[in-house]
Amino acid sequence: MKKLYDYHGNKEELFEQILKQKNSINIPDNIPESLTEDYKIARTLDNYLEDYFDINNQFTSISNVDRKIDKILDKFIKEVLDGVYQEKDKFRKAMNTKKKTFKNIFEFSKSENLYLSNMYTRFISENLGHKLEEIANLSNNVYIPDRELEINIKGIDLIIYDQGLIKYTQLKTKKDTLTGSQKDRSIIELRIHPHYIIVLDYKSVKIKS
Repeated sequence: MKKLYDYHGNKEELFEQILKQKNSINIPDNIPESLTEDYKIARTLDNYLEDYFDINNQFTSISNVDRKIDKILDKFIKEVLDGVYQEKDKFRKAMNTKKKTFKNIFEFSKSENLYLSNMYTRFISENLGHKLEEIANLSNNVYIPDRELEINIKGIDLIIYDQGLIKYTQLKTKKDTLTGSQKDRSIIELRIHPHYIIVLDYKSVKIKS
């Protein structure tokens, strides 16, 4: 049987082979039924990633990476400013029309600053999450299955190759997104992987091996 990396040059074929080979993966008893497909895909993807990281783990010029990061952050600032102005303009236009339904009490009371502050926070956080993924993707030790193969593994934003280990990673842009039921769900989703990481606040990193 061919190795998965042999299909590296053809993403469609690689995707099909992953879907085909995942059916041979045995599911441990401790894997929740809702995550069995994610487990099978991830363990199949592991076989590909071992070769991918080994072959593609080459030195990248720091100055070149710095320029690309600056470009991504400039794009982030522009998108945020444009988005903020658009939301403000949309709110003011809506307030000049007769409405029977409202998203929340702030919109109902026409409290512009309170209404928009919540939207700004969510918009900035979501946009920043995407940009952090772009920055991470500049590394030869990072693989983003959703970007590369349109494969979505529940709870996983990217995969990091660190000290010979493949670590499935969840990226959080705010600490308060990992509380309550969200925290429990995240832990369940991550524990199906032999090695996982939660990145919080860009400083705090929790690792499970």
